[in-house]
Amino acid sequence: MARQKAHRRTANVSSLVAGIVCCGIALGWLLVESRQLRLADLGWLLPTILIGAGLIGVAVSVQRSRNQRRRT
Repeated sequence: MARQKAHRRTANVSSLVAGIVCCGIALGWLLVESRQLRLADLGWLLPTILIGAGLIGVAVSVQRSRNQRRRT
């Protein structure tokens, strides 16, 4: 029996970023509900989540681009 080469799936960047944003919003809600943060403190949390998710998205895109160039 010949082994077939496994196809490696690539990460869907938009889904990754959307998931990080949703998890960050849920974390903010959890911190407010558990009284670890006040609602007024969320002014810095949401931009931090969005910037972090954007940086992760850019890093994944750059890495994918580099890997595609190496294959060709």
